[in-house]
Order: sequence, then structure tokens, then C-alpha cells
Amino acid sequence: MNVPAPASPSPIPVVRKSRMHADDRYRQLLRSAIDCVARNGFGGTKTKDIAAAAGVSEAILFRHFATKEDLYHAILDMKEGQPAAKGAKRLMQQLEECAAIRDDAGVFGAIARAVFGSFREDPAFHRMMLYAMLEGHLMASLFHKRLGAGFKDFLRRYVVSRQAEGAFRPGDPDLVLDFAVGTAVHCATGKYIFGLKKSATPDEEAVKQLVGFVLNGLTEPAATRLRNNKKNGKGAHATS
Repeated sequence: MNVPAPASPSPIPVVRKSRMHADDRYRQLLRSAIDCVARNGFGGTKTKDIAAAAGVSEAILFRHFATKEDLYHAILDMKEGQPAAKGAKRLMQQLEECAAIRDDAGVFGAIARAVFGSFREDPAFHRMMLYAMLEGHLMASLFHKRLGAGFKDFLRRYVVSRQAEGAFRPGDPDLVLDFAVGTAVHCATGKYIFGLKKSATPDEEAVKQLVGFVLNGLTEPAATRLRNNKKNGKGAHATS
């Protein structure tokens, strides 16, 4: 009796590990770098840590970024290319429009809103930048030159012009910016970086209240200004 031989088992298909697209790998490396530095600081992060976090070798990392400075510029390139950063041009346009009609609340409100939005959308990036400032790292100056200097210069000119018009109290315009913009940065840092007890006030309402506090500090109440103008012989309708 012929017993049929058992059928040969079907060959096990070879599962090929899919390779990540070059653009996706590039973004993954940048995100891994941000997350690593956000946890350990620049001094506590090595290239091998970034590579390990991304699941690649250091050779792959250096294939994309020849130097650490290349990596830092690439991170800022990525930030400039994100939807929030692309809105920077629109933000500047909004500031110019508000400044043209002397809408102080509009100017400082737009900046404060952008600050809260940026911290909310990418707290790891801002934690990394906090390390950069604390460590005196190159990344801090790169960030200022590429993403911050234009807005600071514009706001400083606006403050100086409003002081000259008598709308803002006299004083060091740089201190005025520290007060006006730094207030929003401080609140956003506490909420999204340090994890302090979150206020029940939504961000948009917080922006409105903070801007009100800032303008109350920068501007003289109308009654006081009118009394001072009358005392100085400038007339009831004078603004400076």
C-alpha cells in the first residue's frame, strides 16, 4: 500500500522591514533631537542618544547632519516650515495693521496669542530653548536671530513711537518689552513647561486679561492725563 508522502510545508514568506522614507526619517531625527534635549539639556545629550531614540545608528544621523550646528539649523528650518511658523508673516502683517491705527491692545494681543499658541503646540521645543538659554548654548542666539529679532525690533520701535506720542509712560523701551511680552512668556512657561497648576481661564481669555493688565501699567488713566495736561497748560484735548 502506497502511503502518500506528506505535502511539503509552504515556504514561510520573508518579511522585509520597510524602510522609512528619507523625508520622514529626517523629520524623525529632528523630533528625536528636540525630545532628547528637552529631557536632558544640551550638555546631557550626545549624538548617540539622539540616534538611539530614533532607532538608527550614529552613522545614519551624521549622514543627514554633518555637524551639530547643521542639526540646530535644521531644527529651526523645521520650525519655520510648520503651519504655526508660516503664520509669522501674517502675524507681522497683523502687527503692522494694528500699529498703523494705534491699536495697542491689538498689537500686544497678537503677540501674546502667538506666544501661548506656540507653547501649547510644541512644549518640548520651548523646553529645549529654555535649556539653550540656561546653558548659554549656540541654539539660543540662532533662535533669536532667525525667529525672534524681527518681532522684537518692530515692537521696540512701536513702543518708542507711542512713548513719543505720550500714549505710553516714559521709560526704557526694552524694559517695557520685558514687561509686556515677558508676562505672556512667563505664564505660558508656567502652564506648558513647568506644569504648574493650570488656571481655569482659557488661553484666549488669559490673553485678553494679561493685555489689559499690561496696558493699565503702560498708559496713564485718562482723568489723570487730563489733570496733568491742564496743570501743564496743554489744554484738555492734548495727548502728550
